[in-house]
Amino acid sequence: MKETKTVLIKICGITKPEEADYLNECEVDYAGFVFYVKSRRNIDFKTAETIMQRLDRNIKKVAVTVSPDVRLAEDIMRHGFDILQVHKELSEEVLDSIEIPVWYAFNMEDGNDMSDRLSLLTDKSYAKKVGGILLDAPVFGSGRPFDWHKSRRLLKAGDRSSPFSGRKFILAGGLNSTNVREGISIFEPDIVDVSSGVEGTDGKSKEKIRDFVDAVRWQNDNDRTNI
Repeated sequence: MKETKTVLIKICGITKPEEADYLNECEVDYAGFVFYVKSRRNIDFKTAETIMQRLDRNIKKVAVTVSPDVRLAEDIMRHGFDILQVHKELSEEVLDSIEIPVWYAFNMEDGNDMSDRLSLLTDKSYAKKVGGILLDAPVFGSGRPFDWHKSRRLLKAGDRSSPFSGRKFILAGGLNSTNVREGISIFEPDIVDVSSGVEGTDGKSKEKIRDFVDAVRWQNDNDRTNI
C-alpha cells in the first residue's frame, strides 16, 4: 500500500499586513519573510512585526536570508521567527548561535551535480542542525523552476540520498497553481513553497493564493483516494 502524506504549504515574500489575512483565510502552514536588501521583497523587522501580529498563531514564520551573519541570525530569533532559511553561505558561527530550526536552500543550476552539492550536508558535522533542505530555482525569486526532469530520479522520495534522511524536503522555484500538482507527483515533497507564482500587480494576490492552495489540497485528497 502506498504511504501518503499531506503536503504543507509555504507562501513566501510577504510584505504587507493584508497579505497575512490572505494566508489566514487559506489556512496555510508557513509564511516567509525576506531579509535581503537586494530582493524586491525585502522588508525590515518593524514591518515584519506588524504583519506577524495579524498572522494566525498556527502559521509558522520563516525568515529568509542570504549568507546571514550572527547578528542577523540573533535578530531573527529575538523577533520570534520559528525557522531560519539560508541561501548561499551557512557559516558554522551562525549554526552555533542559532536556537531555531534551519532550512538550507540550494539554488539548482544543474540537476546533474545535485548529488555532489547535497553531499556537503553530510561532510560537515555542524550540518546536523539543518532540519530542512529547500531546492530552489537557479536564481531564487525569479519565478522560474529548475530542470525537474533532470532531477527527478535523484529526488524521488524512494531514491533520496542520505542528506534528506530525517529532514524536511521543501520544493520551491517557479511553482504556481498550474504546475504544483506535477511537482508534487514528481518529487513527493513535505512542503511546497511559492512566491512569484501568487503575485499580482501589487504584491500577493488573494485569488492566486487561493488557487495555489486549492491545487495542493486537491492533490493531497487525490493521493489519498488512490491508495
